[in-house]
Amino acid sequence: MYETTENMDLTSQMQDLSKEIKEMRADIQQIKGFMDHQNEVIDELMKGHQEMMKRLVKQEEEAEEEKNIQRPVFPLMTQEDLDNAEAFIGMDERKKEEMTRFLKPLLMPIGLKQKLVYVLSEEIILSYNLEGTHGKKRMLLYPKLLSVLYSATDRPGWSYKLFLDDLRRGFQFGKKKHFRKKCASNKLNKTTRNPLSSGPEDDNMDSDY
Repeated sequence: MYETTENMDLTSQMQDLSKEIKEMRADIQQIKGFMDHQNEVIDELMKGHQEMMKRLVKQEEEAEEEKNIQRPVFPLMTQEDLDNAEAFIGMDERKKEEMTRFLKPLLMPIGLKQKLVYVLSEEIILSYNLEGTHGKKRMLLYPKLLSVLYSATDRPGWSYKLFLDDLRRGFQFGKKKHFRKKCASNKLNKTTRNPLSSGPEDDNMDSDY
């Protein structure tokens, strides 16, 4: 009788212990699940923090670059001015719209043929053409500036091909104007040196538009 009671107590204790172990395991699993969830949350927070840091670094770099980009002054005088204008327009869409609004009244309604001098200096007009042929530099390397000029000269029936033709004529007109002035200056100098001399005309015209 005593042994039976003792065995029953032992069995009861074993059952209680087994129950406690199960409960402990359940608690451990619950804690593990909670910790796994916490780790996932921490990982997501770390990823978000890293992305935010990358954005901040990028913004700082862009802000530093913008400090070195000045608002273009027209006419653009040098290649450096062309590069700066291209960078300025490329900063955001608002800069492009701002440049378009500024240039439109300067160029229209006549267009680029006679008004290109309001955008580009004589030095640039003489040194560049559209495709960069005949030893000239390539104007098509400045697509953002060309996009602004295209928008600023927009009119009914306008197309990018017509725009490029107009721009090409602008370079031709500017070069011819320069060499006409040069020819007239040479004639004046010759007349001043020798009024009786009427030497040959200076036909040093640049045909490489």
